[in-house]
Amino acid sequence: MKNLTALLVLLIPTIITYSSTGSAEQAPVPTPSLQSHDSIRQQVKAFIGSKASLQKYSRVVIDVGYLDSRLKLNHCSESVKTFLAPGAKLIGKTTVGVRCDSPKPWTLYVPATIDLYADVYQTTGPIEKGQLISEADISLVNTNLARLNYGYFSDKTQLIGKQAKRRLSQNRVITPNQVKKPLLIKRGEQVALVIASDSFSVKMSGTAMMNGSRGERIRVKNLSSKRIIEGTVTQTGEVAVD
Repeated sequence: MKNLTALLVLLIPTIITYSSTGSAEQAPVPTPSLQSHDSIRQQVKAFIGSKASLQKYSRVVIDVGYLDSRLKLNHCSESVKTFLAPGAKLIGKTTVGVRCDSPKPWTLYVPATIDLYADVYQTTGPIEKGQLISEADISLVNTNLARLNYGYFSDKTQLIGKQAKRRLSQNRVITPNQVKKPLLIKRGEQVALVIASDSFSVKMSGTAMMNGSRGERIRVKNLSSKRIIEGTVTQTGEVAVD
C-alpha cells in the first residue's frame, strides 16, 4: 500500500502538467479586428454632408456605394481620414478617398452619388427661335441639378432679354447654350460713334465691321477719318468709343 501511494504522488504532477499544456495548445489564436464597412460608409456620408457649399441647396441626397464584402481591412487605430478624390466633384457621381495611417495603413476609394435640388428656370410655353425671352416666358421649377449637364439659370435677370438660338419646348429647363445676347448691331450697318466725358459728348458716323451685342467690343470704321477703331456696344446702333 505504501508503494502504491508513492507511485500516485509521482504521477499526479505529470498528469497536471500534461493537462495544462494540452489546454494551451487548443486555445484559438486571436485575430486582429477588422474595420467595419458600415463605419467607412458613414464616414464618407458625413464628409460629404459637412461641405458648406452644399447648404445653399433646397435638398441634398447622398447615396454611398457598398464595399465588396470580400474586402478585409484592419481596424484603424488612428482617425480615418476622408478626402475628395482628384478630379471628383460634389455633384452627381463622385469618389471619396478613405485613408488609414495606422501602423498597418490602407487607402481605398468609395463611390457615391450626390443629388442637389434647387430652383431653376424653365419655359412656361414654347419659345420660338430668335424670340426675346420675357418674364412671362419663364417659371421656377425645383429639380436635380446633377442631371443638368449643360448648366441652368437660377437668376432671371441673367435670362430675361436673351434670344433663343433654337425653338424651346414647353416646361424645358433653359441652359446657357440655348440662348444668346440679341444682336444690337449687324456688320455693315451705319452706327453712331459716341465719345463722351463729364464735360462734353461728341457723335460721329461709322460703319460696323462686325456683329455686336450689348457690352461687346467691336471694330468700327470712322467715316470721317477712315480709321478703324474699337468701341463697346451700348444700345441698338450705338457704339461708345474710349
